[in-house]
Formats: sequence, C-alpha cells, structure tokens
Amino acid sequence: MTFLQRLPTIRAKLGSVIVFAVGMTIALVYLILGVGFHVFAIEEHWWELLLAGALGAGIALLIARWVARGMTQPLRDMAQAARRMETGDYGARVRTTSVDEVGQLAQAFNRMSAELDQLERLRRDLVANVSHELKTPISALRAHLENLLDGVERPDPETLQVMLAQSDRLGRLVDQLLDLSRLESGDVPLQREQVALAPLVSEVLSEIEVARADRGVSLERRLAEDLPPVFADRERIHQVLFNLLDNAVRFTPDGGSVTVSAERHDGAVDVHVADTGSGIAPEHLPRLFERFYRVDPARSKKEGGTGIGLAIARSVVEAHGGRIWAESSPGQGSVFTFELPVALAAAPIRREP
Repeated sequence: MTFLQRLPTIRAKLGSVIVFAVGMTIALVYLILGVGFHVFAIEEHWWELLLAGALGAGIALLIARWVARGMTQPLRDMAQAARRMETGDYGARVRTTSVDEVGQLAQAFNRMSAELDQLERLRRDLVANVSHELKTPISALRAHLENLLDGVERPDPETLQVMLAQSDRLGRLVDQLLDLSRLESGDVPLQREQVALAPLVSEVLSEIEVARADRGVSLERRLAEDLPPVFADRERIHQVLFNLLDNAVRFTPDGGSVTVSAERHDGAVDVHVADTGSGIAPEHLPRLFERFYRVDPARSKKEGGTGIGLAIARSVVEAHGGRIWAESSPGQGSVFTFELPVALAAAPIRREP
C-alpha cells in the first residue's frame, strides 16, 4: 500500500501531492540556481530555502483544501447517500454542476438511485396488491366456513358453489403469479414452431364462447387467407389470445362485438383484438400492462379479473421478441395489438431458454 493510499480522504491526498510538488519545485529551483549557475551559495542561504519551502507548502495546502472542497463535495454526498441506501432509503440524490468525471459519476449514481427507488416502490406495490388480492377470496371462504360451523348457513349446493368459486379464484391467482414470475425471470422455455394463426384463433374463440356464454357479445374472426404462419410457442400464444379476448368480452356491454384480425407487416404478423366497449382514457394506456393495474378496480373485481392477465400477455410477447400495445378512446372501444415474427420456410421446432 502506497503512502497516498493510506490517507483517509481525497482532500488529504490532493493536498499532499500539491505540497510535495511545490516543495520539490522550490528545491529544484534553489539547486539549479545555487549549484548550476552559482547565483548564491546553498550553505549561506539554507534558511531561506527552508522558509520559502515552508511558506510555499502552507499556501499550497490552503489552496488545495479550498479547491478540493468543491471537487470532492459530490463524492462526499455520494458516500452519505450510499449509507442512506444501506438502510433502505433510495430517495437520496447527489447535486453537481460539473461535467468532468466526478460529475458523470454523480449522474450515474443518481440514475442508479432512481432505478432502485422505482424497484422498491414496485416491490412494495406488489406485496400490497398480492396481499389484498389473496385476502379477498380467503376472507370470503373464511366467512362461509364460520357461518357453516355456527349454523347460520346450510351446506346447500349454492353455498358450496360460492365457496368453490372463491377457491378457484384463489388458485387461479396463485398460478398466474407463479407463471408471471417465471416469465419475467426467463425460466420458462419456449417451444417455438410454425403456428398457423387461423385454427388457433378459432380454437380460442370457441373456448371464450363457452366460458362467457352468459354475455351477449358477438365474436368475429377476420384473418387474411394468405396470412403466413408465425414462429412461436403455440400454447403461450394461445394464452395471450385467451387473456386479450376474455378481457375484451368482459368489458364489452351486451349487444357489442369483439373482432380478431391479423395482417403481415414488415416480417411480422400483427394480431388485433378490437372491442366495442366503453374505451379507455389516455392516461391509463401506458400502465395497462402493469401487474394488478386496473382502470376500474370495482368493475374488474366484479367481473372476476385478477389484474395479471395483461402483464402475462406482455411478458409472453416480449419473450418472443415482439411487442404489445393498446389504442383506445373513451366511448369508442379499444384495440389491443401484438406482433409475432413470421416463420421461415420449413422452420424446425426448437427449444430455447
């Protein structure tokens, strides 16, 4: 370990370097003038050499401390902010106006701090949302069980059916949370193959018709005859289509319609799910695919949604290298679109992590 590395602060290191440089400069000047040019005798002016060195070193040290204070302030702020981050406070920021390496480091630190702060808020929101979503069916089941034990309710088929529905909702929520967690961490392998969209869309529409038979919403399919197959995991794309269509049917009033269409676009296939529902306000569109985000929380819970379906759809589409987005205006319905890569000719089935 060198001498400078032993010093505790940057100001001390900078001051030592400046003092050493000033002292060496004065010594060299006296040696050159006294020995090289014989301007004076060193032995006669040694006290002047010491005095000049001491004064120069003192002045240099004062200047170094003044200069270093402004140079090292962002570093001291970063050290203080890092100590706050150790305790879980990610709101600390470093103020700096310099454009040198220290300023760039401070800007990078602020970006890192902001990202950690955002992740911490997402974590707290996730814990709160999961706790709330799990509490609702558990509380309902507990209430029915207590009523059965107290004799307030009888174990008739209607009561048992309500309890079964709450149990199904609880299981569905847990399954979707686990599925979303695996998708976001990349732990779910995709079995990609050539997938023809027409039969897949027809299959999902049939399932939706059975699952939402009580809704007076018409389902339509408008796919081009020459639509190329996509290179994707069939089961995962089935999941995306089902989630989008299920949402569209749930939020479309009786007498409305939901239409699935698709077309080729620049080496990809764009799939659209359009409904004639009430539409979505512009301020909600950027957050639609966040976990547990609901435009109308009361209506979503009434319809039986978990608030995770769109987040799963986004993770699946992005795992395929595509993107998903929504377009809507209040009172004019909504259109959800996702893109998938076109399958190459005779593309083999392959697995990828």
